Amino acid sequence: MMYDLVASVSVSCLGRNLVIDPILEEESCQDGSLMITSMPSRYEVTQLTVTGEWSTPKINEGVQLCLDACSKLAKIMRSCLKEAATALEE
Repeated sequence: MMYDLVASVSVSCLGRNLVIDPILEEESCQDGSLMITSMPSRYEVTQLTVTGEWSTPKINEGVQLCLDACSKLAKIMRSCLKEAATALEE
């Protein structure tokens, strides 16, 4: 049984800034990274990876950014799957 689509988003901490889904150059100079994989419609985090040093407020902000982005990504994934299924039926 499939419970939900799984979406994953990463965030890098670059000084005081957070960057969603950083490119290689940004990752090479990051102070820390955070990656969340979730099933948004079930409100479940399926994987969490944290590296580097994070302050409590900054990690809270990073987690919220990842969860929000996972939710948006899951909506796009669902839409693409629906379009593909509709195209197959035609």
